[in-house]
This record gives sequence, C-alpha cells and structure tokens, in this order.
Amino acid sequence: MKRTITLILSVMLLLSLCGRCVFAEESVQEEAEAVSAEAAGTESPAEEVRDQECEWNVLIYLCGTDLESDYSSATKNLQDIAATLPEEGVNILIETGGAKGWDPEGKLGLGIANDRLQRWRYGKDGFVLVDETQEASMSDDRTLSGFIRWSAENYSAKKNMLVLWDHGGGSSAGLISDENYDGAIMPLYSLEKALGEGGTHFDLVLTDACLMASLEMCQALSPYADYLAASEEIMAGDGTNYKSWVQYLYDRPECSAVQLGKRICDASQQYYTEKDNSSEGCFFTMSLIDLSKTDEVAKAFNAFIHEASDLVQDPGAFYTYAAATHYAENYYFDTMYDLFDLSRRAENGGVSKETAHALQDAVEDAVLYNLRSDNHMYSHGLSVYYPLNDSTKDLDHFARSCKNAEQLAFLDSISLKWEAPDWVYEETERQPELDRSAYVVVPEAACTEDGSGAYMTLRSGMNAAVYMSYALYYKDPESGVLYTLGESGDLIPEVDEEDGTIRFELGFDGTWPTLAGKPLCMTIADETESYILYNVPIKLEKMNYQMRILVNKSEDDQETDSEAEPESGVEETPEEGETAVQNEADGSPYELLGVWDGFDSHNGLPGRNAISLSELDGMKFFLYDVVYSAMLEKVADYLDSVETQFSKDTVIEREKLPAGEYMIRFVVRDVFNAEHYSLSIDANWDGETVSYSFPES
Repeated sequence: MKRTITLILSVMLLLSLCGRCVFAEESVQEEAEAVSAEAAGTESPAEEVRDQECEWNVLIYLCGTDLESDYSSATKNLQDIAATLPEEGVNILIETGGAKGWDPEGKLGLGIANDRLQRWRYGKDGFVLVDETQEASMSDDRTLSGFIRWSAENYSAKKNMLVLWDHGGGSSAGLISDENYDGAIMPLYSLEKALGEGGTHFDLVLTDACLMASLEMCQALSPYADYLAASEEIMAGDGTNYKSWVQYLYDRPECSAVQLGKRICDASQQYYTEKDNSSEGCFFTMSLIDLSKTDEVAKAFNAFIHEASDLVQDPGAFYTYAAATHYAENYYFDTMYDLFDLSRRAENGGVSKETAHALQDAVEDAVLYNLRSDNHMYSHGLSVYYPLNDSTKDLDHFARSCKNAEQLAFLDSISLKWEAPDWVYEETERQPELDRSAYVVVPEAACTEDGSGAYMTLRSGMNAAVYMSYALYYKDPESGVLYTLGESGDLIPEVDEEDGTIRFELGFDGTWPTLAGKPLCMTIADETESYILYNVPIKLEKMNYQMRILVNKSEDDQETDSEAEPESGVEETPEEGETAVQNEADGSPYELLGVWDGFDSHNGLPGRNAISLSELDGMKFFLYDVVYSAMLEKVADYLDSVETQFSKDTVIEREKLPAGEYMIRFVVRDVFNAEHYSLSIDANWDGETVSYSFPES
C-alpha cells in the first residue's frame, strides 16, 4: 500500500514539475534540465495554474539598471505594489533583470537574481516566482517580445497594459538601459519591433521613464496600443505612485484605459505634491495621449516644420523665428520641445497662424489629460525631437526611428555635416544648400582705456545671436590652476547712436553666489522667461550629485507679452540686484531645491534620483573646485574643496569674491543653439574694485 501511494505521489510530482510555465524560447532539453535540477534539490519557480479570463493583465517590464543597484528605486515600487490589497480580476505580471544587484530580499523577502531573467505574479499570495531563464539584455527587443508573448499565452485578460520601467532619453536615445550589457539602450525602432512581434494589442502603455511623452514615441506605439501615459520631463525616481493606481485598478477592474490613465496622472501629481521634495515637484509633467490621433499630429507637425525650413534660407527671417521660439518649453539638454508651445511662439517668428493653429489643435485633440507644475506652465503634454545643434552620430541614430520626412529634411537643412536618408527626399523636396557665412558669429572682447570696464561687440553675426552671457574663472596664484565659477547673464546692452551698433557691457561687480563662504560653480541647466535653474556639482556620500538652485526672475525681466513681436535679438538685462525675486523667508534670491544625480555616466541618460532638503538635513557634503583646461577648453577635473552640511537654514547668498586674478570670456548662443566664445580678458579684483586687461601672451 505504501509503495502504491509513493508511486502515485511521484507521478503527480513529475506531472506538476513538467507542467510549470516556461519561456516560449526554451527548448525541451532546457525544460528537462530544469526538472533534473529540481530533482537534485535546487530551487525552482512556483507552479502557476492559468486563470480564467480576468479584466486586466498589467505587464511590468522592470529593468532595474543603476536605479536599482545604486538607489533601490525598483524595490521601492515593488514595496508600493506589496502595500495594495489584490483582487482576482487583475494579473500583475513582472519581468525583472538588467541590474547588477537587487535590494528587495531584506525588505520583501524576494530573492531577485541579477544573473538571470525572472517572471513574477503578484496576487493574494504576494509575489510568486512563476518562471525564469538565463540572462539576456532587457534592451533587446526579443526579450521584451518574449515577455509579452509569454504573458498572453499563460494569462488571459480582456484588457492589457504595458509598463516600461527604467531610464528614458527621449526620441533619439530611446529607453530601457541594461547595465549588465554595458548600458545598452533600446531605440524606438526596436521597441516598435518588440511590440509587433509580441502580438498583444495594449489598451494602455505607461512609460515610467524620462522624456517619453513625445510624438516619435506615439508613432512607435500607435499600431500596437490605444493610449500612452508618460512624462515630457525627467521622471522622478519614485515613479508613478504604484500603491495608488494599482489599488485603484484592483478596486475597479472594470475601469477603462482612459480612466486608469487619468488616475495614474492624478496619483503621481498628488504623490510629488505631498512629498517634501521641491526638486521633483517643481518640474513635474504627466499626460495621457490618445494614440489614434497620432497621424493627425504628425501631419500637422510636418506642415509646420516645412514652413520653418523655408525660413532657414533667409538669415533675417530665421533669426526672427529663432528669437521668437528661444524660450519654448524644452526638456533636458534642449533637444525635446513641447509641440504646442513651439508652434504658439512660432506664430511671431514667420510661421503662418493657420499652420501653427492646426498643429496646436491637433495636439489638444490628442492629449486627453495634462498635468504640469508651475515651472512648466507652457507644457501641453506632447513633445518632439527638435535639436538645433546635435551631433551627426545622434542624428543618424534618430533617423532610424523617425517617420517624418519634413522633420529630417529640416535637421538636414540646418546641419553642416549631416545628411538625411535618401527616402526623405522621395517624400519631400531638398532645401538649397545653406549659406553659413550669414550665420557666422564672432564675439569680440574689449576693455576701456582706463581698464575700469569691459564689453563685447559682435564683429559679425548680429542677426544670428540670440543670447549673450559671460563665463567666469578664478586663477590660483600658487599653482596657476584655472577654476571655473560658471556663467552669468549680467550684460548691459548699449546702443552707439552714431553708427547704430550695439555693445554689451560687463556687469561683473566682484560678487558671486556662495555657500558656507565658498564661491559656487554655477552652471545654467535651464532658463525660461520666469526663472533660471542652476546646477552646482557636489560630492555626497562618495557620489557625484548636482545641487539644484532656482532663481526667479523679476517681473521687469520677464516677457510681459509672449505673443508680441520681438524688437531685436538683444534681451535686456536688469541692473545688478534685480535679477531675481527676493525669497521672503531669508531674503536670498537663490532657492535651494535639493540635489539630483545628473545623468548616468555609462549611457548618458538623465538620472532620476532626486533628494529633498528634508532628507538631506544634517548630511555632510563637499563642494567641488572645478578645474578648467584652457588648452582643452573643457572641464578637466573635480577636486574636493570645502566640506559643509545641509540644514533647513542653508542659505545661498551673493557675497564678495576673494581678492585675486580672474578670467572672463563672453559667450554668445546663436540661432542654431551653438555657443561662441570671445578671447579671454583678465580681471584683477582687489576686494573693492575690478580692473580689466588683456593677457600679455
């Protein structure tokens, strides 16, 4: 009798093991090896019985990368999901991989592997491992398509949602970066291929990644999905408030994709509003886009950019266009621009109102829901790749994903070295070769005879110069090392009545923003009509971060009528002390928002880890001395300098610089967003007055 029972149990166990879910790509031999390994005592995935058709399948493609291995961001979102009360009407299916290390074992009891791909199902039994296979790159389209096919084959649902979780770099770079494969990134054409081969039509796609609410992303998704929830801006590391929207889905599984998409937007905004982190909350955007309207937006955009291309041949006309659109809403390194705001401003730059309004109407029709912070008041939920000064390598990469002939023809027309693919000119005309001589900008530095002042004139390119500033450097008297202190817009335009020329007088008065008595290296990260955002490099807990500082411009310095015709390319600069609204709390014009990790040095994609002042309170950090190489014309090194610590009373204030030798160079940004530097001027500051001269050699 015992032998009979043992035999029956052995047969049942064997059937159970053979019936567990495996990747579609695994061979029969691999399955047999897995069974043998289990018989030998190794841990195997849990058995999962296929459910009857439910309301929603939610597929979370969780590529952990450095966001998990350095900051435990994926673990944080898994904890959010674990805090929900699951119901049977929803399948949460998760694929993990792409990180060198995972953190949830101590926090959730999950032993997520870093050397293989794993698939999990979350339900009333918590997270259950249902399948795993050998390691593969999560930036490979075959990995994503395999996950999609496996989900459809094993779990049936009326509606399907895909969450793409990781870094994002906008329309050119793509998204999903696997740190186990040298930071490889999935471009949009690979994403499109993955969705096509996956075979599932998604009711909703959520990109928990930066910069992906773009026209080009919509074009990649539209054949395979109905709606996109995404951000035009950098997505903060805590993601999209999974606890709130996943619970909403459990409570209301009958909800539509539109209802769920709006809930994701609302829940995310609420999370960052309530969280004490102005570094994240100040720059929030989230939108829900109807992908069925993508073709209409693309048609309107191509008509718009075609008119802009016609303006390039006339330097005066293109200058007017560039000046009018200079402050259009843009995101991260000035490559992604808000479509609506770009076209709105272009109405004053030579693009016809009919064409501009057609694009604005198409965007408004496509964007069903749009949330934004005060510092992105002109964001309308849908961006486009609009680089005026990108590399040939990046343009080549983008061209493989782009479907818009007029867009590529425009980029061809403004680029000296890059040419659009042949197919572009089968669909549209080629612009005449651009005469760049009319766009050459030569800033010329000069000193007054008595050395009491310095100024810049433009020997050529006045009609190509859009923005002027100066860069400041400090010369160490002992070592001769040159340190960069950053950039300032304190230039005062003066018109010569006799010949009508304009010169720009230096407004440097020997003061500079400081913290703990240390002059800061102030790099302009973003500038709009209403504010300037600076990054200051620091070292915090042995890692490099950017301290984020916001300066609100005075009302006199802001554009009073954004639709008025620009009188000239010269932007009036207020007198010293009028560049910012005073902070009522401490009298400082500089608002410290917190810190941000900048960008991933391995893949160049924007970082997502931001730390609030409340979290930083009491933490020590080093301010950097930023070594500048005059020979290489770039930053050469960062050296630890002053150690200080954050507190709620931390104040950045403008103070007198130490007496010594400084160097100044004028900077001009042209209509193509390229920077031009003048020759350097020596500035001798004795603590009270400054005198200027040219270097002896």
